[in-house]
Amino acid sequence: MKNVAIITAGGSGKRLPGKTKKQFVTVAGRPLLFWTLDKFVSHPQIDEIIITLPEDEITTFGRRIKTEFPDKKLVFPKGGKERQNSVFNALKNCPSDTDFVLIHDGVRPFVSEKEITELLEIVAKTNAVIPVGKVKDTIKKVSENKILETVPRENLAKAFTPQVFRFPLILSLHQKAAKDGLLFTDDAAILEYYGYEVTAFFSNSFNLKITEPLDMKIAEMILKNGSYF
Repeated sequence: MKNVAIITAGGSGKRLPGKTKKQFVTVAGRPLLFWTLDKFVSHPQIDEIIITLPEDEITTFGRRIKTEFPDKKLVFPKGGKERQNSVFNALKNCPSDTDFVLIHDGVRPFVSEKEITELLEIVAKTNAVIPVGKVKDTIKKVSENKILETVPRENLAKAFTPQVFRFPLILSLHQKAAKDGLLFTDDAAILEYYGYEVTAFFSNSFNLKITEPLDMKIAEMILKNGSYF
């Protein structure tokens, strides 16, 4: 089986202050993206890693990544205007004999190697699997600062990454979505739209996405401590 990990790091990181994009911000002495890549580079079942980068970072930051991780095959397609475009570019760079593809946010450094293994075991028996977390807070629907209703949370879940798919299927559906002019917020939603089943794997809710300054401070403290699992 050939497993390829796609790491999306082509975004602009607009929610963090400063000129440096969040995926490249130094956290505990290293770029945030490096902490994420550690889990995939060291995983024995990952054969290749495709990292989407902003076009103006491919040469300079791509060189830094190769220096940090010299023993893994790495490919750097450019990121697109939207995340979906970036993923599609990465899928088109996967080897034709790829069996499964894992699509992961470059700013989620706390995914565990154990979870990656568990997801690969599940996807081998189905078309797709995504890690999810239980919703613990009461959810309100809001419009113009007014509460419209309380949304029952019993069947709600937070979607995480890596989302794992059979490669031929996710590639064909990305192609179809592009042809149909459709844009989705995650890759599982493409399968849902076209009527394919996606398996939910309830996972460690610690797999947070670093998007705001408070998230970065939390990540800094955890990574400096070095014992979050």
